[in-house]
Formats: sequence, structure tokens, C-alpha cells
Amino acid sequence: MSDIPLGYYSMKVLKEPLGNDKGALILSQVDSVVEQLPFVKDSFYLIERRGWRGLNESKYADIKLVEDLSLWDETIKKFPKSICLDIGPADFVDISSFRPINIPKNYDGIQISHWTDFKRPEMLIRAGALIPHRNFLKLGHFEKGGTQEEYQYRDLNMRLARELNANIQFPFSDAETNKDFPRNKEDMNIYINRARLGILTTKVEGINRFKMECLSAGIPFLVPNDTSYPTKKHINQETGAEFEPTPEGLAKTIEEVLNNLERYNPRGYIERTTGKPIALAKLRGALEKVCERDCVQNRFLDIDWDGRNQSLIWGENVFKELKKYG
Repeated sequence: MSDIPLGYYSMKVLKEPLGNDKGALILSQVDSVVEQLPFVKDSFYLIERRGWRGLNESKYADIKLVEDLSLWDETIKKFPKSICLDIGPADFVDISSFRPINIPKNYDGIQISHWTDFKRPEMLIRAGALIPHRNFLKLGHFEKGGTQEEYQYRDLNMRLARELNANIQFPFSDAETNKDFPRNKEDMNIYINRARLGILTTKVEGINRFKMECLSAGIPFLVPNDTSYPTKKHINQETGAEFEPTPEGLAKTIEEVLNNLERYNPRGYIERTTGKPIALAKLRGALEKVCERDCVQNRFLDIDWDGRNQSLIWGENVFKELKKYG
């Protein structure tokens, strides 16, 4: 087994192999999987899912979802035989499920992110304390499923909010696992639509899914200006703003955006530039080119994927599932 942690493996079967015809597989850690299960390359067209900042690395991928467009030219130069697409998993956001709905706006801002320090939730808490006339909703799930360390970190941040009198609500504050949180798109869309804007405080990520869901719901979005390039993707004058990564900088930008909400049209931007219909069309087109290259029938006109983690197989189960095709 590779020395890559099992949690770093993920996969999504878009189409199963049929007879001598290949299927299509979205896969992280492509090279590591192929080197351990060589038949995978013969059974599937491989689509590399990067998911974070940095260069796509797989030499075996037929198609690459390029998350970090600052490395676009380098990626094309290094992998001339792969088809590169300027989309990441979050570009496949389901704009039919995440959409504006006519319900009251109960909160000035919402943040949905797991309880780890690199997400920097303290920045939101301290910013909220600086503008006590604004109110916020913070949903925090668990990257590791709910460990004692994660509980302690959550409780530390909730205690800080109380000490500073930050006007922040923490639903599911007693949750012990991620199963306690709403998991369907409809419920998450309601939570998002209750807020006037979405807020991310993380420093390192890919194209954040929560950000894309907010934009699809017509909610402007804020990201820190020191975050990774993919996280800033789709943030512009039409969709939101970047802020100086300090509590003061965030509080100032929150006020500026909330006082000028009429300037923004995030839903219109998403419908024109990305989202599931556009991203799927790009992916289907890339698979069509691969089929033309190999002179085989195109079986991929009906593939579907919304990019959400719930639709992925993770960790050790990746190898268990793929062995079924060997």
C-alpha cells in the first residue's frame, strides 16, 4: 500500500465498464491507484480530481480537472497528452437545488466549515464582536468524524464567542458526529438562503463548495485575500469581495458589502460561467474527444455528477470498490 494516507483517496464512477468498453472514473491520487491496481487504467478513462491548491500530478490521467488556474500553463506544458479542463469539483454545483428562495433573511452572514484551526473560525468570531449589531450563523462539522480534539476546538471557539459577546449562533453545538448535521441539498439551501452573505476565513483550500452553493443561491461571498488561488476563483465585483485577513478587515468588508447588496448578482454570474450544466458539458466534451482519439463509441453523453463529497467513495473503500472490476 502507498504511504499516502487512505483519507486522501476518493473516487466517483461516472460509468461502469461494459464488455470491452471502458468506463469513466473520477479519482484523486490517480498514479498511486494505477500503480497498485494496474487494471484500472485498462478498465476506465481516468479523470484527475485535484481538490486543493497546487499542480495536477498524474501521468496516467486522461482528463485533468485543473483546480489552480495559476498553474494552467504549467499543467498543459507538463502533461501535453492529457485533456485539461478549467474546472474543479465545486464547479459542478447543482444550481437547480442551490438557488434563491423567498424566505426571511434571519442572519447577516453564514459560515459552514469544519472545526479545524486552518479554517480560522476565530477570525469570524472576533470580527462579529466588533460589529455586535450584526448576527451570524456558524455550522461546524468534523473533518475526522468527531474526535475529542475536534470537540475541544469547537468548544474553545464557542467559549470565545460568549466571552466577546459575538452575536453568533452555533446550531448542532452538541453534535457528536457528522450524521447529526443536515445532509440533503434542500435543507442546506434553506440555511444558506437565511443569510445575506457567506463568509470563508480559511487560508488553504481548493474551489470551496460552500462558496459555490452560496453564489448559486444568490448570496454574495467573502474570502480572505491571503487564501489560495483556487479559493478566490469566481470572487469578483459581481459575486463578493476579498478582505484583509484580520478581524478588523473582515468586519469592515462585511459592513461594506451588506450596505451595498444591490451591486451584486452572484446567481447571474454562476448561470453564465459555471455550475453543473456548464461543467458537465465540458466534461462530456472531453470524454468525447478521448473516445474519438481511441476510435470507440462515446458512452458518456448521460453522465451526471454534482461534485459533492457525499457522492464520493473515500479511503480504503476506494480499493475495495475498484477491485470489483479487476
